Amino acid sequence: MKVLITSGGTAEPVDGVRCLTNFSTGHTGAVLANAFKGLGAEVLLLRAAQAEPAPNVRQEIFSDFKSLDEALRRLLGQETFDLVVHAAAVADFTVGRVEIDGKLFSPADLPKITSGSSVKLHLVPTYKIIDRLPSYACRRPFIVGFKLTNGCQAPQAAQAALKVKADLVVQNDLTDIRQGKRLFTLFCQGEKVQQIEGTTALAKYLAEETSRRSFSN
Repeated sequence: MKVLITSGGTAEPVDGVRCLTNFSTGHTGAVLANAFKGLGAEVLLLRAAQAEPAPNVRQEIFSDFKSLDEALRRLLGQETFDLVVHAAAVADFTVGRVEIDGKLFSPADLPKITSGSSVKLHLVPTYKIIDRLPSYACRRPFIVGFKLTNGCQAPQAAQAALKVKADLVVQNDLTDIRQGKRLFTLFCQGEKVQQIEGTTALAKYLAEETSRRSFSN
């Protein structure tokens, strides 16, 4: 089995030293990568520069939304993967323009915004990369998406998972993570199919599910 895992959060540049990012540490992706490796899979971890590494597996680095998207286009177009686990926390917005004291600039043109300046960020919505993964791939892989919620009850979690276009959606909640729990609820087309505790157990389940759905057809 050949597995591609994305992990960590995108960092959208504001200037040469600042960015918009999120709380993702990449821990789940790193543990999944090592767990799949332990199950005998060939693994590629595509992770954010600041995300937790997985030293025993092949790795590539992305920075912002654009570099993640370009890396996925390239990798899925050049190599055949049986499973893609898209666990990266991807920005819903990128910085289109930075307004400083009434003047507009591109983030690429700003080495560093001067302290004390009046700054407004003009944000541009991004598309959902996971929706495009099948079209990027030379052969369609089994796709697992992640949905992080914050304080959601079961009905709201199911609705959130339903919006993710993937063969299987793994939902976890920030409240549980902050309490040290690694609790994952799995959905298929909005219907709950399994609840798993522990990242290693999740990797084992995903490996088995990929084999059952992909290779038995």
